Amino acid sequence: MKKSTGKITNPLTLIAFFSGVSESIALGVIPVLAKVGEESLPAPLLWFVVLFPTLIVVLFFITLNFNHKVLYAPGDFEDQKDFISIMRGDYDEKDAKGNKEIDSLRSFWKPDGENIDKENERIIRDWMVRNGMNPVSISAFLHSYDKQYAEFQRKAVNDLGIT
Repeated sequence: MKKSTGKITNPLTLIAFFSGVSESIALGVIPVLAKVGEESLPAPLLWFVVLFPTLIVVLFFITLNFNHKVLYAPGDFEDQKDFISIMRGDYDEKDAKGNKEIDSLRSFWKPDGENIDKENERIIRDWMVRNGMNPVSISAFLHSYDKQYAEFQRKAVNDLGIT
């Protein structure tokens, strides 16, 4: 029989694994303690079982909000260089500078740089639907630096005649 052994490659998986193991052990101890003594269960154990998952979730969202980079692993990226670029903080800068086509598409969406032009937004959404994309988030489409999106962005500039 062939066993599949996977290793933990992502920080989020490590958090989930640790949380699951500690909660399982704590929940396994409660019935044993309840059978051993007729007294009430120890308060620290009960507080741990109740508060630990909440604490993990709160800390996770605080981390996600203030330092989301620590949740990435090199295996999450197709190209390891992208991981290194994100950790150094030059990923957006490297890919965004000098790309006039993408800048013109973003300017088409927000002509003044801040306010969305509703008619142009409708045009972009219609184009996304025609090209098999989910039109829910134009912002994600326009600000993504994924290779696949880059091709779609160039195609949109050409198809829509944006200069």
